[in-house]
Amino acid sequence: MTNPTPDAKGHDAETAFPAVDRYRVRVALLTVQLLFGINYLVSKAVVTEISPAAWAFLRSGSAFVLLAVAALVARRRLPSSRDIALLAVAGLFGVVLNQGLFLEGLARTTVGHSALICAQIPTFVLLFSIVARQERLTLRKGLGFAAGLAGVLVLLEADRFTWDSRWLVGDLLTLANAASFAMFVVIGRRVMARNDPLAATAVVFFFGATGLAIYGGREAAAIDPAILTLPLLGAMTYVVLGATVATYFLNLWAVKRVQATRVALYIFLQPVIATVLGVTLRGEEISARFLVATVLVLMALMLRDSRPG
Repeated sequence: MTNPTPDAKGHDAETAFPAVDRYRVRVALLTVQLLFGINYLVSKAVVTEISPAAWAFLRSGSAFVLLAVAALVARRRLPSSRDIALLAVAGLFGVVLNQGLFLEGLARTTVGHSALICAQIPTFVLLFSIVARQERLTLRKGLGFAAGLAGVLVLLEADRFTWDSRWLVGDLLTLANAASFAMFVVIGRRVMARNDPLAATAVVFFFGATGLAIYGGREAAAIDPAILTLPLLGAMTYVVLGATVATYFLNLWAVKRVQATRVALYIFLQPVIATVLGVTLRGEEISARFLVATVLVLMALMLRDSRPG
């Protein structure tokens, strides 16, 4: 398999990957959005029992242990010292700031507000990618992002969204979380092309867990074991395995193969997936908003993902 290399203008030659690999990338990104879509509800349940700071540390620390063991068993090579420094920065934005801000924000706002604001991640990724000169804005790319953003705003009833003083702090923290995760994706794009995804993800979480230990380690040590019921432990296990280890690894695996904006575009699917789960698992009705939003989001994916580049 040939790794993508920048062309003369700094763009990624994604056509270097065979069609079967591009198909695997799409499956990986769809899986990530499904896992993240479920995560909003599960994480909200966790932070009602455990402080955001304590849970952020426990989540990242557990993820690091699992990833480190897997990398050691598989005998994956560590990145170079230069790339480890870049991965430390990625860990700051993608784990410390991302998880800390997300959980602190989610504890102070509603799930709906959180999902709507996190839907701005692709917009931040596009902006940061252009500023970093990793990509350039094209008409097709711009139309794809506009369609995806419009679909999410329709589905999440942005026309009814109002800034409420009760949720303002949580909303602003969540917005900062969206920007930090976007920066993580862009940095990851730069360093992942030349490193093993499993080893690199383990390094990211080493620095992330170290930072979050300072932030939430003391609170984690003070948790009363009596609150750790089976449902709560089940929710915590899902977040660590499904919404952390699997999603971060798959995201970094994908961003090694395609442009950062293509990875980010799939985030528009998260609220659509959450709505589908509500319909199938909770018997909720399919609304006109959902149909319009789904068409717009699928149009966005077709515009951006139907051909390389």
